[in-house]
Amino acid sequence: MTKSRIHKIRHLIELLISMAGYVPKNATVMRTVFIFFSLLLAWYFAHYHPNNADVAFIYFIISEVLYIGFITVVLSENGLRHFFHAKWNNENDAYKAFEAILGFLFFHNAVSIGYVASSTPGNLLDFLNQDLLLVVVTIMFIAGFLVKILAANVVSIEIYYWKDMFLGRKISDFVVSGPYKYLNNPMYGIGQLQAYAIAIWYGSVYGLMAAILNQILIFSFYYFIERKFIKRVYMSS
Repeated sequence: MTKSRIHKIRHLIELLISMAGYVPKNATVMRTVFIFFSLLLAWYFAHYHPNNADVAFIYFIISEVLYIGFITVVLSENGLRHFFHAKWNNENDAYKAFEAILGFLFFHNAVSIGYVASSTPGNLLDFLNQDLLLVVVTIMFIAGFLVKILAANVVSIEIYYWKDMFLGRKISDFVVSGPYKYLNNPMYGIGQLQAYAIAIWYGSVYGLMAAILNQILIFSFYYFIERKFIKRVYMSS
């Protein structure tokens, strides 16, 4: 195997782990401890409370409020990102602190949506042939996951974590390649298909509602907060 191929595989693995909420290149002992206990919590729910819808709903609501609330409050033009900068007196350290919190919230947001679906199985599409349903959800999951990975790879993991918004300036040129060549917002759009695929596979109405609510909220963040930043910082130049 050539060094180039090894590098590409390593980059892909690091990208996937980073998207899940743990950025290896910025790893610290504290971040590692938090992600370890987050994984342990996800395992605990799946193993000991696989069908506990009440726990799943509470977990989802808390995760969603903290995730959307955090990015809204911090990344607004006059948001708490200024507090981070003032506290750390170094924009790189301030960003790493923000990234650590956001990664933690990324992880629990994704897990909570899947947990709602798995804990509330139903007969949403039982009228379909199960083999056909498996094909459909597999295509949906792969399409959503692939588009999200390609989009994150094109813009970089820093943009994935909204580093430009956190710093309040451009950190790269505006991207119009990869999925962005054909889609205005691949991450928030098709990049969310895997959540729907999981809900459909479990036949979960509540899982579907969780996926829809999450997508509505992230698009709301985009339209009310992020798009203003893009127009102000990227489009003006």
